[in-house]
Amino acid sequence: MITALVILGPTACGKSAAAMHAAARCGGEIVSVDSRQAYRSLDIGTAKPTAEERRAVPHHLIDILDPSEKCDAASFARRAHEAIRAIARRGSLPILAGGSGLYIRAVCDGLFDISLSPADRTAFATSAKDVSDEELRRRLAAVDPESARRIHPNDRYRIVRALEVFELTGMPIGEHLKRSASAPDRGGVRFVRVGLELPRVELHRRIDARTAAMFERGWVGEVRALLEAGADPDWPGMKTLGYPQIVSHLLEDVPIEETAKRIRELTHQYAKRQITWFKKEIDVVWFRADEGAALERIVHIARGARQAKGD
Repeated sequence: MITALVILGPTACGKSAAAMHAAARCGGEIVSVDSRQAYRSLDIGTAKPTAEERRAVPHHLIDILDPSEKCDAASFARRAHEAIRAIARRGSLPILAGGSGLYIRAVCDGLFDISLSPADRTAFATSAKDVSDEELRRRLAAVDPESARRIHPNDRYRIVRALEVFELTGMPIGEHLKRSASAPDRGGVRFVRVGLELPRVELHRRIDARTAAMFERGWVGEVRALLEAGADPDWPGMKTLGYPQIVSHLLEDVPIEETAKRIRELTHQYAKRQITWFKKEIDVVWFRADEGAALERIVHIARGARQAKGD
């Protein structure tokens, strides 16, 4: 059994620094679970690790796509598992770090593609529309108690989804996940998840400081060079947060101050969505990123994962 450490959390909370620290102390290699760092030439705006950091600790799944290519969770997860197994074969600890919630879920839990009739889905949605949350949860507990325990009572979307899967397939959603997790490309890996969190005011302060630093490092010049090299603003990679706003600054003369303000606002909103997503995940041990003992506690968990990797 391979054991991998996962460090997750919202943007700018310190995941990369924590992963670097744990890797240096525990003999690890880092697998970036960031759908945007996968793109070549998008360096400053995606906060990629520096060349020095990448020399100090091996990093994987960075610069694997051209900005014109589409990145999807399923193919990314396959590449991640290939990297995890290669790291384990070298005797190192795989450390996953990133804030792309869907990609982390795809790597750790798998994605399953259930062929459901659109007509059946529509009929089920109609039948559940006027049913109370309490009644839906009661129904779920009767047919899929595992999901009922796992899903928050107020998370109507996931309760309805679990009920829909059971009603239309006759199988609990957890069983679908288990079958996906046991597929040849992802079986035999145990994920130990830790999360970093910060008070909103401090998180926003860090986001704003990092955004300012990106502009100082030449973010506008990076986007200008991409456009001059033929990059199309409609390419998937060019839709990365911040890049469309800088394109508008360059091509539509949007003032730089307005551009920077808009990027800060969008990043605050993105961080809020990340927090909402990650707080619904199970089996995550959370730490305050601004507490001095957090890094050492993560190192302690990493060491435990490293000792367990051969179990």
